[in-house]
Amino acid sequence: MFRPMRRAAFFDLTRPPRPAAEDLALDQALARHRAEGDLVVLVMDAHQRLPRPPVAEETLIRLSPSGTGDLDKCAAVIEAMARLCIDPASCFGYGDWCVGTGLLSVVGNPRVLTCSACPTDSLELAQKRGWPVVRSPSAV
Repeated sequence: MFRPMRRAAFFDLTRPPRPAAEDLALDQALARHRAEGDLVVLVMDAHQRLPRPPVAEETLIRLSPSGTGDLDKCAAVIEAMARLCIDPASCFGYGDWCVGTGLLSVVGNPRVLTCSACPTDSLELAQKRGWPVVRSPSAV
């Protein structure tokens, strides 16, 4: 049974380090979802360090060292939505094209973060899928 009034925002943090300016859009999205009372879910590699201490209302999904591919992320996010009884249509997903689109493809509201390491045609592909592109203020 889904709880349609509850929303969640999944953030794919399984990416290599990026310039701090590129993380500004991610930080702003995190703050916005927290302020709106959404459940914030961080998806990370098992060996990856948290960029900052987690906030009490955040949930953390750690992928096994061999489980960082798109299918593993899809399975982890789908399982989390099912366990939390959250409708995928009310979920947001944030990630860049470099680390794959697995997480973005299973939520109702995917958001592609700009990334200087991603191929330039990746933004066109996101737009073809109808996925909004979130640009860092420095990239605008």
